[in-house]
Amino acid sequence: MFLINKLDGEIMIELGKKLRQLRKSKKYKQQELADRVGVSRKLIIDIEAGRGTSLLVFVKVLKVFKRTNRLLEILDSSPISPKEMYKKENR
Repeated sequence: MFLINKLDGEIMIELGKKLRQLRKSKKYKQQELADRVGVSRKLIIDIEAGRGTSLLVFVKVLKVFKRTNRLLEILDSSPISPKEMYKKENR
């Protein structure tokens, strides 16, 4: 199923599972990751459970795992302005 068809909570749970798998594949304990990111272990537990976090913490976690390359795709994906998008969609 595509992400667009999933509920927000389902996406958060899936992201949490992926981050847990990534952490375990790097053999990091939750406390080690928390220390590297600069947050509490409780916050890492919450993220892995899909209970959310700030965008800043999410980016910091991705940086620890050197997984920020996809963020640039998001930032560079829309060269047209929101006003131009609105006009295009409402013709």
